[in-house]
Amino acid sequence: MIRLDKICVWTFIACFALMMWSGSLVKWIDELSCYILLLTGLLDCIVNRRWKAYRPLLLALAVMAFYVIYSTFKGFNTLPYIVMDAIISLKPLAPFMVVLAIKPVLLPVEKKVIRWLAIFNVVEVVVLYFLPVTREYTLDIHIMFLGTTCMVAAIAYYYCSIDDHGKVAPQHMLVVMAMIVIGLGCTRAKYYAEAVLAVFFFLLYKPHMFKGIKPQYWAMAAVTVAAVAAVTWNKFSYYFLTGNSDTLDPTVAESFARPVLYATSALILIDHIPFGSGLASFASYASQANYSSLYHEYGISNIYGLSEEMPDFICDAFYPMLAQYGVVGILLFIAFLVWAFRPVRHLVRRDATRFGSHMAVSAMIVGFLLIESVASTVPMQPWGMIAMIILALAAYNPIHSTIDNEVKPQYNEREYTNA
Repeated sequence: MIRLDKICVWTFIACFALMMWSGSLVKWIDELSCYILLLTGLLDCIVNRRWKAYRPLLLALAVMAFYVIYSTFKGFNTLPYIVMDAIISLKPLAPFMVVLAIKPVLLPVEKKVIRWLAIFNVVEVVVLYFLPVTREYTLDIHIMFLGTTCMVAAIAYYYCSIDDHGKVAPQHMLVVMAMIVIGLGCTRAKYYAEAVLAVFFFLLYKPHMFKGIKPQYWAMAAVTVAAVAAVTWNKFSYYFLTGNSDTLDPTVAESFARPVLYATSALILIDHIPFGSGLASFASYASQANYSSLYHEYGISNIYGLSEEMPDFICDAFYPMLAQYGVVGILLFIAFLVWAFRPVRHLVRRDATRFGSHMAVSAMIVGFLLIESVASTVPMQPWGMIAMIILALAAYNPIHSTIDNEVKPQYNEREYTNA
């Protein structure tokens, strides 16, 4: 007997354990995890005849197949790199949809393992970044990873600390807040915004708090929005409004390239209506690995970090990459976020007290990925894939009953997990 749910859980745990090393020693860990989950879903379909549960994944594959064909006709890159871009784009979506279909339930021991791994990841990133002796003999950690690792670890720890009544014990909440505080050492404005959101969702949020006229809740939301705006305004102004040099960080070379990517992506959306410029054409890793002719067409191939000789900052932000998919792709992206949020909203409507913490986790993950996407490609990296799997775990009924020390999931085990 093959337990498909356990394959999902331990694939996630392995990816989470090796998260910090995905940029050096085990660069393939997220791809391997994605392939394992896809094969698990395929096995579920073939053996258990659960094709209907995978309709969202099949739809995503069909959409990506259309874009592969469309991109070939656009001709801004070659077919191998177009296919590469399609695979990379599916990396955060496929695991989410497979886990959502299989619905694995985490056992108490598995939750405990994940909590300890979250603590280990935070300690590991601090040691790797701040101790020169470790940096000399291991990978050179970008300071951004301090923030992303601490935030993903905090989210994972919080989710695995929710009890059967939907509560998080004070001692666990203290660990979560400590992780978030440690992440402030990354000194990135986007992380400050994420930290403000984390404090709001993990400490202050209550389901249905904005229904009816409750001035204290609206004031709380206004303060949160104001705090996010305050800590991110300089970078937001530079990327989207003025581009003035007084908001530019002269010590970060990529801050020259990003505004150009954003401005050019807007032009591409206008020029290539409705499906965009196609895969491997703009702001993606594939368009950097095999230099896209689109950069020459828009006259940005001579900009530092975007040139063919030095393309290091081409794949530096997620949102400009959406220009590859056009207006239709952006609408599909928004539709996916709305659809992914529906299951947890249903849980909250059913029992707000019991599932309020799951809504907080889901909202925090979406907020984290949306903010990170402004100035990084985290959704395409292991951090993003791990966050998406947690989002899937929180999107269905994750509460289990404990009877005689046995955890019994609330679904037919043969139908969902046996092959």
